[in-house]
Amino acid sequence: MLNSFRRFTKSRFGLIAVFVFLAVIALAFAAGDITGVRSGTGGPSGSVVAQVGDRKITDREVRERIDLFLRNLQREGQNVTMEQFLAQGGLELALDEMINSASLVAFGKESGMQVSKKLIDGEIASNPSFYGLDGKFSQKQFEDLLGQNRISPVAFREGMTNDRYGSWLLNRATLGNQIPDGVLLPYASLLLERRAGIVGLVSTIAMDPGADPDDKTLTAWYNGKRARYMVPERRIVRYAIVKPDALKARTTPTEAEIADAYKKAGNRFAATEKRNVRQLVALDQATANRVAGEVKGGKTLAAAATAAGLEPTNFEGVEKPALARQTAPAVADAAFAAAQGSVAGPVRSPLGWHVLVVEKVEQVAAKTLDQARPELATEIGARKLAQVIGDLRQSVEDGVGDGKTFDEAIADAKLTAERSPALTAAGANPEDPNFKPDPAIVPVMRAAFTFEQAGDEPQVVPIAPDGSFALVGLERIVAAAPRPLAQIRERVVKDYLVEQALTKARAAATAMIAKLEKGVPMQQALTEAGVTKGPPPKAFDFKRSEVLGPNMAPYLQMAFSMAPKKAKLVEGPNREGYYVVYLDKVEEHSAAGDPAAMQRVRGDIAPQIGPEFARQFIASIRNHVKVTRNDKAIAQLRAELTRSGSAR
Repeated sequence: MLNSFRRFTKSRFGLIAVFVFLAVIALAFAAGDITGVRSGTGGPSGSVVAQVGDRKITDREVRERIDLFLRNLQREGQNVTMEQFLAQGGLELALDEMINSASLVAFGKESGMQVSKKLIDGEIASNPSFYGLDGKFSQKQFEDLLGQNRISPVAFREGMTNDRYGSWLLNRATLGNQIPDGVLLPYASLLLERRAGIVGLVSTIAMDPGADPDDKTLTAWYNGKRARYMVPERRIVRYAIVKPDALKARTTPTEAEIADAYKKAGNRFAATEKRNVRQLVALDQATANRVAGEVKGGKTLAAAATAAGLEPTNFEGVEKPALARQTAPAVADAAFAAAQGSVAGPVRSPLGWHVLVVEKVEQVAAKTLDQARPELATEIGARKLAQVIGDLRQSVEDGVGDGKTFDEAIADAKLTAERSPALTAAGANPEDPNFKPDPAIVPVMRAAFTFEQAGDEPQVVPIAPDGSFALVGLERIVAAAPRPLAQIRERVVKDYLVEQALTKARAAATAMIAKLEKGVPMQQALTEAGVTKGPPPKAFDFKRSEVLGPNMAPYLQMAFSMAPKKAKLVEGPNREGYYVVYLDKVEEHSAAGDPAAMQRVRGDIAPQIGPEFARQFIASIRNHVKVTRNDKAIAQLRAELTRSGSAR
């Protein structure tokens, strides 16, 4: 849920941008998606919840950042409610990160830093998400993508500018991650610590869960566990997809177009010669003469170059004009005058002295119009197709911009509308596990979850790099809700019985602890607890370094966090039961003479040094700039968010 967000806020860059622009520039565009904050005209409005220097953070801004975060989670298929967000400290995290960002900006400006308009313009122009069909920056694409996500260009630029201040400051603050050996030694020694003991499993299946529950009991239990059976929010959309294949019939090139393209091709289809050339460039003539002599004597150019401390370059299938552009006209003349397999040079150019080996000569015959027709037809068709699909998309977007409804827009464009079932943001259908949607429906559903309500203005959404797009309109929102008990009664009964058995397993495991600490053997303690089914007790004897990792068994995690001669229990995964762990002994070892252990710990700790410096640096900046919080306004905002979440 919020764990990924919490982890991100602990990273270097998460500290500066989580709720300011939610990594609009670095993350969302790289993933092929755009997220942002809404920005109206004029300055921020609403009650001030915090102030950093002259910068006022309003409740409206915080609310919009939180709404953005929740909508992004919905796009990823995670159904996080406002209540869950607030319960896990989301409001505090949001406000704290906004204060952090504002503090960095204020400190940067106070210190004389300036982010130029030219720098921001350059970053925008180099962002592939804003490229048009010609592979270059498109102002229209820039404005369209921002408009689809309700981001004004001013707000977008402001977010990029603020992010740049933070990046500059934190990069300066987090340089260096050296750790003295004295700091590493205690942690490295822990890796060598050895622990031995025994573990037994009180299995759920070994417990008698009792009789099936009656209707009243089952209903009461289900009502207390409704969140377990929740179906996430889904949306029903109407959409019309436009793919290039459907338009190819309208873009077939004519004979006149092909003939005109052939005429304008110049020397493109004329007879030509291509060569594979290896080249070595030396700074002085003596070295070049020596290399040329060695190659003529039978040595390969690569071997001669290595002996001279140089490196050759290769030109594969190069024509003379291209070689002249990449080297020099004299070099191209020499390469194309030499016979196949011969050595040419040294030839002088502004770069130095060139030694050339002509490995292959290929004569390419001229192409007649008939021979060039397939190639030209493909190129002309591709250009016409790109133009047609671009014009059609522009026409649809203009219609939507002029206020046309979904039905009016598809009627004018002569498109066919489809209706989706109730799907999640990931395109899944919880009601039909076998549902396999067209891959194109995934970006359609991502767009559907950006609508605030049914009937909102339709959106034009890119589907694939080939220019495919879809017109999307939201028809209905199906709110998240638990499945009715009548539909899943059998499953709920099973879950109820498993929980009863698990409760009894915990009671049995708890009763074993005192016996084990008095010296009762594990198998005897299991038998006396009534555990007659399940795996036998298992002894363990491990160094900490042997068991560390994400797949570390729960009982081993427990064993390395308890005192010797003690017993503890820990729940197993998937409600399989409870492990009862008895730790017999602990052997401590020093890593002073173990460089491998020291290096392992250094590698684990070093990445954390930068983020920790960043946190300390930001804390220092917040103490330097004037930061005030309006606790009354924050409490009021929390209450409003709670009410709005309950009303959904």
